[in-house]
Amino acid sequence: MKIIKISVVLPCRNEEQSIGICINKIKEVFLKEKINGEIIVSDNKSIDNSAKIAKELGAKVVYSNKIGYGYACLDALKKVNGKYIILADADNSYDFYEIPKFIKELDDGFDFVIGNRFKGKMEKKSMYLVRKIGNHILSNFLNILFNTGIYDTHCGFRGIKKGVLNKLKLESGGMEFASEMVIKAKFLNLKIKEIPINYYPRIGKSKLNSIKDGFRHLRFILSYKIR
Repeated sequence: MKIIKISVVLPCRNEEQSIGICINKIKEVFLKEKINGEIIVSDNKSIDNSAKIAKELGAKVVYSNKIGYGYACLDALKKVNGKYIILADADNSYDFYEIPKFIKELDDGFDFVIGNRFKGKMEKKSMYLVRKIGNHILSNFLNILFNTGIYDTHCGFRGIKKGVLNKLKLESGGMEFASEMVIKAKFLNLKIKEIPINYYPRIGKSKLNSIKDGFRHLRFILSYKIR
């Protein structure tokens, strides 16, 4: 039996317009790069056809019963078989053809690789001003408090070695899951690399509440600092 090298995890809630596009792009990458990989869609209580489409295209579907980005990721991460794990949103905002860039850095010895949307090509309307400002504030805040050295800390396109994943002991159920991963990776002195990536307008309606989720991130960061 061939060893699975890559597990691509797609947290998903009502993404029937884009999930098929994402899965097909990932399958193209696997075929072109001759990668033995798996695609895991974590269905976060979708009420549309997201799970059905994913199954029809050959993805493994995990059902996450608690609504939240972190819950969706955590439930899927329990099921991964790959040596490397790639996390990305299921809204087609990330360029899955860039997956080999993450694999290269992991092959070169980095434990945790995260994209930087501000250093790559960011298309118009892919991120509105309020989100850009919020991202910069939270990323700078994380750097001041934890010296992470990462400048797009909430980028959802990231790769990590399965061997170090359990050491992080991730537990956050909401969007703050993204901050928790960065903070704990820094605390464990993982070899971290940030790489430029491209970013595009999402397909469908965003589930992100910039103000509410921003405050949740901020509260999490402050609470973690005073532990």
